[in-house]
Amino acid sequence: MIPLAGTAEPSFDEEWSAADGPEYTTAHVYSEPEPYGAEQVRHAYVLAGDTVALVVHGRKGAAGTETVPFHQTVVLQNQLLG
Repeated sequence: MIPLAGTAEPSFDEEWSAADGPEYTTAHVYSEPEPYGAEQVRHAYVLAGDTVALVVHGRKGAAGTETVPFHQTVVLQNQLLG
């Protein structure tokens, strides 16, 4: 996997459950591990048939991105494609 520009090597988001999406779609969810640097980035690839969606959340500062809003965005995008 090639990391997004300006980020470290991503790792699988351990808080994501594969059961969170609708049938016939797949989500591969990643989170930038600590230490983040100036910004933390989370991203996901949502696959539905021959369509791929890239969801990216980034936030500057030591707090990093919030898990719940990011997961909600992935779930909603997954539902739109499913």
